Amino acid sequence: MTNAEPSDSGSHFCIFHCMKIFLLFLTICFALANAQGINPSKDLKNIPEDKIQRTFKVSRDSLRKELWLEVEKNEIVKVCIDKKVKDWKTSLKSSIYNDSCFVLQLPTLIGVESINVYVHKSNKTHKINLAVGMKYLNFKKEKVLLGFNKFEDRKGDIFNPHSPESDPERFVSVSGTYLVDKYPVTNCEITQLMWDSLPANPSFVNKQLKEFAEQRTSRKNNSIRNENCVTHDSAACLISLLQAMKYANARSSREGLKPYYIFSANDYDESKILSKGRYVIGNYDYDLYTYNRFILVEVDKTSDGYRLPYYDEWMMFARGGDKKNKAPWGDSSVAFEETAKYARFATWKHYYESEPVGQLLPNGYGLYDIFGLVYEHVLFEERNPFKGLQGRPSCLKGGDHHVKKEYEQNSIDMFPYWKWINYGYYESNYNGGMDAGFRLIRNIGNNAKWTEVKSK
Repeated sequence: MTNAEPSDSGSHFCIFHCMKIFLLFLTICFALANAQGINPSKDLKNIPEDKIQRTFKVSRDSLRKELWLEVEKNEIVKVCIDKKVKDWKTSLKSSIYNDSCFVLQLPTLIGVESINVYVHKSNKTHKINLAVGMKYLNFKKEKVLLGFNKFEDRKGDIFNPHSPESDPERFVSVSGTYLVDKYPVTNCEITQLMWDSLPANPSFVNKQLKEFAEQRTSRKNNSIRNENCVTHDSAACLISLLQAMKYANARSSREGLKPYYIFSANDYDESKILSKGRYVIGNYDYDLYTYNRFILVEVDKTSDGYRLPYYDEWMMFARGGDKKNKAPWGDSSVAFEETAKYARFATWKHYYESEPVGQLLPNGYGLYDIFGLVYEHVLFEERNPFKGLQGRPSCLKGGDHHVKKEYEQNSIDMFPYWKWINYGYYESNYNGGMDAGFRLIRNIGNNAKWTEVKSK
C-alpha cells in the first residue's frame, strides 16, 4: 500500500485556514493592545503607591479644551482620566497604572512636556500639557495694579541711595496667557543647559570677574553631565543680562520653540534702548569673562519662546493680585519677622553664594522668592520711566542678597535697609552686569493685551 500524495486543493485549503488563524491572532493582539494601552512601559515598572507624589484627576470634558497641569522637576505623578483610556503617549519615563491611570516621572530641567491621551469611543487624541517648575496664568480682563507711589524718605530713616523715582500707581486690564517660572533659575539649571557654553579656562579682566568665572567653572567641574537638578537648588546669582538672554534662547531651542533674542555686533559705546525691541547691552558672555564693549540685541516678534519679563509684567507678577500693599508682607511698619516669611535676607560672605529657592511663602500667584534671595534682571520694553537710569534697557528688581546683620539687643539691620524693599525698589543695571539672577516667562499662543482702566 503506497502513501497517497496530497492534492493541490487540500494544500491550498490548509494555507488559507492558517492565514485566517494568523490574522485572527493579530486582530486579538491589536485589540488587547488598544484595551491596555499601546504605549509600552518606559522604565517605571511596578511603581509602589508610596512613591507616587501626587495624583491628578482629570475629567474627560476638560480634555476638550487646552489643559495644563503644574508639576515639579523629578516628581513622580499619577494622571487619572474618569473614562477608560485606549492609548497614552509621552516621551517621559512612564508606565500604565490601570485602564484609566498613567504614572510618569517628570524631567530634571524646567520646561514644558506633554501627554497624548486617546480615550475609548473617541477618534480624537487629546493633549495634556505639563508645566514643569512653572505657573500657568490665564488672565481674562483681569484688573491689576502697576507702578508704585513715589518714594519719600521719612525723618529718622537711613538715607536710601536708590530711592525710586516716580512711577504712579495705575490700574490696567490684562488679557493673556503666560507661563512664569515659579522660582528664580537655579545654578544647576544654568550649568546643565549651558554646559557646552561654559568654558574650561575663562578669561577675565579684573579680580571680581576672575572670582565669578572661577565659581562658574568650579560648579561645572563638580557636576556630572545630565545629572538631576533638584527643585530647591541654590538660586543663580552671578548671571549677566546677556547670559540670561542666551539661557532663554537655549531653553526655547530645547523645546523646539523659536528663540526670542537675536544678537549681533555693533559700534555703540554704552547700553541703551534704541527703539521698541532693540537694545544695546554689555557684552558679558558665558565664554568670555571680559568686558568686550557692547552687543546689539533685537527681539524676534515672531518668537514663541522664553524671555525675560518686561518691567510692567514683573510688577504684575510680583504683586500676585495685590491691589493694596506696597509689598507682599504689607508696608514698612511691619516687623522684620513678617517680611522674612516672604523674602530671604540671609548672611553671605561672598557675592557668589546664595540659598535654595522655594523655602518661603509664595505670593498670590504662587511665585516664590520675588523679594530677597537674588536680584532679578527685568527689561524695559520701550520706555524707561526713570531719569536716573538714563534710558538704560534694564534694571534689577526684587531686592538684593546683601548681608543681614544682628546688632545688640537683637535689633536687625541690613544693607540695603530691609524697610526699603517693596514693589517700587530697584537697583540700576547700567551695563547688564553679572551679579544678579532672573526668572523667565513665555506668552502662550498670544500676546497679552493691556488696557488702562480709567479712574472714576
